[in-house]
Amino acid sequence: MIAGHEVALGVLDFLDIPAPELVRVAADAGFDSISARVTGSRGSVAADLRDDPAALARTLQALEETGVTVLDAEVLRLARTTPPGEAARAIELAAALGARHLLAVNTDLSADECVEELARVCDLADGSGLRVCLEFMRFSATPDLESACRIVETVGHPCAAVLVDALHLHRSGGSAQDVARLAARRPELFPYLQVCGVPPAPSGPIDSDLLLREAVSSRLLPGDGVNDLRALVEALGPAAPLSVEAPVSGDPHLSPAQRARAGAQALSRALDAMRFRPNR
Repeated sequence: MIAGHEVALGVLDFLDIPAPELVRVAADAGFDSISARVTGSRGSVAADLRDDPAALARTLQALEETGVTVLDAEVLRLARTTPPGEAARAIELAAALGARHLLAVNTDLSADECVEELARVCDLADGSGLRVCLEFMRFSATPDLESACRIVETVGHPCAAVLVDALHLHRSGGSAQDVARLAARRPELFPYLQVCGVPPAPSGPIDSDLLLREAVSSRLLPGDGVNDLRALVEALGPAAPLSVEAPVSGDPHLSPAQRARAGAQALSRALDAMRFRPNR
């Protein structure tokens, strides 16, 4: 725990290592939990557990041995091309891992279609202990905070929630004040945060491809960049876990252990600068 927050190691910067290794790397760096990849990979991904029962068994063993938990499982793509049984399979794997959240992204559905599909997924997840969190991204079909909240509130299912990512919030024109305003009205809609530092806006035209590349490889560590991390963290308070999702451009030259330690240390420094003090 840091400043009363559960801290998780996001999988996005660790897709190159098997999930059991991610668990141990996270534990060694001082993280309480991880995110796990169980669906949605668009190629060969070492961390993906979808079709690897042996890796799932080793991951469960690593979780038991380290005490690390699974904050969320990702990434369920809400899309016209997603196979019919994919949501059920993702829920099955997420529940097996003891995950508390299933991250979903609207790839190409209209708002009405997304409401229908998210409601279906929530019905499937009901009773599993999972909340299905719709993550908005400027380059997705649910591009901003307001759109995501409208969809989730229309669904009206207790399993439905919104995931705020610091980079996507900033790039979509949202602010920590927007999150605070909405969370004051419906705090249950915002169970956790993905945190990172946001680089200055790219010069020249900004298109979806550029935003996607930035999201997966060119973020900054928490506490760096132009975003107001303190205000965002305070918008949800210490009960909200913080997941470090911060793949930076120099990461391929670092070992997984170095990447994890860099994320943990950066978050600890950032929270300390907010006049918080780490509990360990």
